[in-house]
Amino acid sequence: MSLKTPIVILAAGSFPTHHVPLATIDNAGTLICCDAAADQLLTQDLTPDIVIGDLDSLGSEAKAAFADRLISRPSQSLGDLEKAVEWAVEAGAGEITVVGMTGLRDDHALGNLLLLFHDFGTAIAAQTDTGRFSVVRERRHFDSFPGQPVALFPENRDVAITTQGLAYDITGEALPVLHRGTSNASVGTAFSVEAQGGAVLVYTGYSD
Repeated sequence: MSLKTPIVILAAGSFPTHHVPLATIDNAGTLICCDAAADQLLTQDLTPDIVIGDLDSLGSEAKAAFADRLISRPSQSLGDLEKAVEWAVEAGAGEITVVGMTGLRDDHALGNLLLLFHDFGTAIAAQTDTGRFSVVRERRHFDSFPGQPVALFPENRDVAITTQGLAYDITGEALPVLHRGTSNASVGTAFSVEAQGGAVLVYTGYSD
């Protein structure tokens, strides 16, 4: 199957309500849906291009409506979001945006966010109802606005972080406690994050 861009995966958290992830879904070239989220698409009058997972969470109505686009991946060692990302990468995805990955169960939301640290060999970002999560493995420039909420979460305590353009810049330092990178903010129209020795999950809040 040839995937049309942009490629969007709908995870099985709360269905988005903010206009940014909603627009991402509406503008998707390929919409891949984790099976537990398929019932939500029926209520939104949306049709996915692919529904993937072990299919045990798929309601009978959704199973009938999307029968021609179901992909079964029954492995119990992988979650449905990881299965969806792996399938998209195997199909040639160069960039993926995940929506609907938070809300509902907190353990699933945390697991979904931690999944972003895994290097699938393609760029993966997430959009929630409050902001975006992106992974920096070396150096990345972010377009921004003054006062934009920014948080940095290293994958371990050995990651050396350098930032430019934040209210509380860091210069080649590792955070002793992984949550210490919260409550930062951009001071201008751009900032940068550099990571050495691992990856950094960067949260950026929306402007509205």
